[in-house]
Amino acid sequence: MKPPGCIAIHSARGAALASRRRTTPAQLHRSAPAIAAITLFAAAAHTLGCSAEGGAPAAPAAISDEQRAAALLDPGALLPPRAETVALADAVAIASSRAGAGAQAASLAELAGDLRVRLFRLDQAATDAREAMELYGAAATAFRASAEPALVERACQAERRRALLAGELAHDAAVAYRELYLVSRRYAALAPPAPSGGAPPALSPCLGAIAVALAQAAAYRPSGEALRALEQEGHRVEGVALALAPGSAPGTTDAPASAASAVQVTTADASGDLVVAPPASAAPTGPVKVTAIERHGSDKGARVVIELSAPTTFDVGTLPADETAGRDARIFVDIAGATSRGVAREIEVGGVLRRVRVGVQPKGTRVVLDLAANLYRRVFYLPEPFRIVVDVSTRPPVRDDEGKPGGAREVRRVVIDPGHGGNDTGAVGPTGLKEKDVTLDVAHRVAPLLARELKIETLLTRDSDVYVPLDLRTARANAFHADLFVSIHCNASDNGRARGVQTFSLAAPHDAEGTSAALAARENAARAARGGQGVDPGDPDARREVAAILSNLNVGDMAARSRHFAELLQRSSLASLSPRYPDTKDQGVKGAGFFVLAGADMPAALFETAFISNPEDEARLATADFRQKMADAIVNAIRAYREGK
Repeated sequence: MKPPGCIAIHSARGAALASRRRTTPAQLHRSAPAIAAITLFAAAAHTLGCSAEGGAPAAPAAISDEQRAAALLDPGALLPPRAETVALADAVAIASSRAGAGAQAASLAELAGDLRVRLFRLDQAATDAREAMELYGAAATAFRASAEPALVERACQAERRRALLAGELAHDAAVAYRELYLVSRRYAALAPPAPSGGAPPALSPCLGAIAVALAQAAAYRPSGEALRALEQEGHRVEGVALALAPGSAPGTTDAPASAASAVQVTTADASGDLVVAPPASAAPTGPVKVTAIERHGSDKGARVVIELSAPTTFDVGTLPADETAGRDARIFVDIAGATSRGVAREIEVGGVLRRVRVGVQPKGTRVVLDLAANLYRRVFYLPEPFRIVVDVSTRPPVRDDEGKPGGAREVRRVVIDPGHGGNDTGAVGPTGLKEKDVTLDVAHRVAPLLARELKIETLLTRDSDVYVPLDLRTARANAFHADLFVSIHCNASDNGRARGVQTFSLAAPHDAEGTSAALAARENAARAARGGQGVDPGDPDARREVAAILSNLNVGDMAARSRHFAELLQRSSLASLSPRYPDTKDQGVKGAGFFVLAGADMPAALFETAFISNPEDEARLATADFRQKMADAIVNAIRAYREGK
């Protein structure tokens, strides 16, 4: 017979389990009391020697990381030590990343954010708040990708919590007001329209809560020019929301032009040619000048970068070769309102790109590329500084080489890109170690291993301490007809406490205000090393625009291939480092808008070897042993990708 205490415990535990079984994965973060009760009842039963059969004590039931995290959100639950709680939150965040982009991934990101917020409430560590804000942004993006009103509402609630947390972190109610205002504009734009002739629909619970919060914070509402600037930013946010809403076609919205909504994608013809351009509404309001034309050509491909003094619109056209008239195949770009005084009228290039010609038109400037043959073409623009990029190649932009017997993939050529160089030092560690030196040394270790062990032909985008423009690095990879592209970097954080390895693929980040987007903006700003303006790391609108443009370049399954290769690279680095450096932190695989990956027509990843801003990581990066393990990790990841893993 069971002791009376056991009967009571089993009855209560059964009720809690019944409640837990009725909880869906999407409601996981709301089931904390039930999970906490299950855990406590299991522990009590074990202590009293109870079991389901009244015999030997039953072992406490194992619970997942998600369940543990949800249990810790119960106000009555005691948090374990900080390091253990942070590790648990990171584990849930990684599970979210691996779950893809659906509601389950969003729920897990939200759960990890809630746990980080509870930590922040206890010891006010800013890093917890920033991580929570990024996780809430990721959850909102994933929820918002669905057209289901319930999930859009959850996206709004996640962004509302992120906005309030931003104000709390800044100790400034004006910051909270601004962020809440922008959230309200975004989700008001996504709300169902009012019936024709009917009364406007009631506010959703989230928008209602935001309206109350804004009314309470009315004293912190900006005025004058600041208010007009905020309202204009609200217009841009509405445009982004409508442009990226499920079912909306790029460039078809009538919403005000904004960062992401300013991106139009068209296919030139059935060959797969791609054009990414601003809409007609982005026509220049002042003088625009062609300031420079960069070019890189080879027998297999070429890139032309047309740099301009200000944003403008452009049209793209093609003409086939005319042998009877002795004319080459051509691609031309008509740039609205642009002058080209001081730019050479004809530039010889060589390879598949014979020359670049510049001509004056009544409404602007025409840049013509004379091609040696009919080639595959891709034209897109990049902001700050504004430039038009034209890629031509003898290779189709998307290749189906995934279905080889046994799952093997063809990898004959690999491009290794040592980040930074020359007057662009990259990040610098506490004792003066320079990112540009570490990346070049790791690249020099990778190249001979690939040649010797895998018989792979390798190209380094730079082989010495020289500056190579970001645009040119990808151009060299395309012209080389590389099968993989790896850009090597060292990570850095503002506070110097972050550690570990991290890998990125080209994709729109979950949160344009988050750390991934900020890191990409910092790397993209390397253009300033040669006088370019670069992307302001603090400008979320610029980040959104970059993300929208670059994500549209991932045609076909290229995004999936790059993400898979990035995951192999991350796992390989942890396997290489763990035996010697067991405390290496897994910072995971994320997507962000890195210029150096833009336009790559092969799977590409950016590998952050360690945080050079952290004293311990910097000390490791300074050693030959650590650098060699990084090189081994890159080689092993390439081997695994080629073998179809």
